[in-house]
Amino acid sequence: MGGPFPEDFVEAVRSSGDIVRLISDYVPLKQAGRRLKGLCPFHQEKTPSFSVDPERQLFYCFGCQTGGDAFKFVMLYEKLEFPEALEFLAKRWGVPVPARSRGPRDDARDRLLRMNEEAATRFRSLLRDGAAGARGRAYLEKRDIDEGTSERLGIGYAPDAWEGLRGHLHSKGYSAEEMLRGGVVLARKSGRGQYDRFRDRLIFPIRDVNGRPVAFGGRAIGDAEPKYINSPETPSYTKGDHLYGLDLAREAIRREGLAVVVEGYLDLAALVRAGFEQVVASLGTAFTPAQARLLARYTRRVVFSYDGDSAGAAATRRSLDLLLERGFEVRVVELPTGMDPDDYIRKEGAEAYGRLLRQAPGYLEFLLQREAGARDLNRVEEQVAAVNAVLPHLARLSNAIERGSWVGRLADTLRIDEGLVLQELRAALKSAQTRIRQRPKTPRPPREAEARLVSLLLRSEDERSRWAEELDWSDLENTAVEPIVRLILQLAKEGKPVDHPAVLAALERESDQELLTRIAFRDDPESGPSVEDCLCAFRRRRLQREEREVLRQIGNNQKASGAEDSALEDRKLQRLQELARRRDALA
Repeated sequence: MGGPFPEDFVEAVRSSGDIVRLISDYVPLKQAGRRLKGLCPFHQEKTPSFSVDPERQLFYCFGCQTGGDAFKFVMLYEKLEFPEALEFLAKRWGVPVPARSRGPRDDARDRLLRMNEEAATRFRSLLRDGAAGARGRAYLEKRDIDEGTSERLGIGYAPDAWEGLRGHLHSKGYSAEEMLRGGVVLARKSGRGQYDRFRDRLIFPIRDVNGRPVAFGGRAIGDAEPKYINSPETPSYTKGDHLYGLDLAREAIRREGLAVVVEGYLDLAALVRAGFEQVVASLGTAFTPAQARLLARYTRRVVFSYDGDSAGAAATRRSLDLLLERGFEVRVVELPTGMDPDDYIRKEGAEAYGRLLRQAPGYLEFLLQREAGARDLNRVEEQVAAVNAVLPHLARLSNAIERGSWVGRLADTLRIDEGLVLQELRAALKSAQTRIRQRPKTPRPPREAEARLVSLLLRSEDERSRWAEELDWSDLENTAVEPIVRLILQLAKEGKPVDHPAVLAALERESDQELLTRIAFRDDPESGPSVEDCLCAFRRRRLQREEREVLRQIGNNQKASGAEDSALEDRKLQRLQELARRRDALA
């Protein structure tokens, strides 16, 4: 799990800090028995369901089932990968950070990120430069983008020069191959040399959630086409994996409980200038599944504010359908035709735009009212067209109860019999079922005997020593805790620490980590079933499964005939009786 860091460093960090002090810096906690409670930072709630266990150094939310150790908390809250979270906590807790063991791919990607940082700094300095950046500054002034907003977003300028950035990066030690791989230059058709990709354009750095420039967008200042040029995909940048501005907006999104999504760089800049901090841009395309997953880390409430034209409306529909499928609450700001958020704010002002955000209808309400308002509902063909326009989007709702509640509203608004609407919805669901991706199901809670077994083995060194030699692993088949039990006994055999944090760190699958955390936050009594009692319960379940399988085989055999089949059936019946005797003996 330590990745490029040695395991002893991971253990040193783990044992150096206190999860209560860490989380208290993010979440107000109050004592509640032997644990502390607070409002969960990972989902919206009014009653505290977030719990921190100082003895086990773990946290768990009973509302959203999120939990883990200090590393997991930092990874989730700060949106870091494990090595980054490890360094974050090491620096916080005063543990010296050793040099990473790195591979060639890591070094190459880091070189590209440093090159992008150098390019972003260069573009920014050129915008500030008196003569070279005059065109860029004039354009920003024309678009009412002030210096503070420009600085916050890191906006820069690429002059109308063929090899300005190329020459600068070359002087900093970057090779032509690296510049080509990073997408900041293009190869000449002649095959001799390279030239800058961005010329006479405002430059918008596209940054990851940690604020590192991974790519660039360039907006033409004059009449050059295309109006926008973006970096190609590179080893440090996959277009559909990022949201423009998220590095700046994530805390505001958490605070406000929603995200405002716009289409482009200047729309976002206009909203930031107007005081709206919880804004991201989808980089000019419909949302991707990766972008939806990224946004879901911060909120599941989204207001879309795309351009009020056909292209913008089409992008909105594709994006919202995807988010509906993933359980987001989505609303839509409807702008006048031909206007984008930037146009609207400059014409009507920030306060008027704020009212649009607050009054934005839910997507299905918006769609339904638009269809109803645009059609003559006294004509049957118009009613049919309206239903056909709305139902495919309704079918994408992930919640069946929510879908059902919309049937009556749709029928009332479009003046159609509710039964007919329900019939058509079922048909739409059937046709869409191969496309709809339901929200992931919450893993089932561990059975009582499974959770008890894990707790007892973690609690008692004597039990671990005994069952490391005596355990029949077939008893644990089809149990959720089998990987956890194996690891506990393996760590015990190797003489390593066996407690919740140590086992949690050594588990490879996230589902097993989540299960162990849930078990850790059970109030398991001292007295109760023993390890042997738990194993007997597993054995009874295994024998019951075998009985069901034998009965199934007997049923299949009775469809055939002949002496051979009768002999086989006799053997199956004997096996069934044997299994029943063994099961009864365990009662």
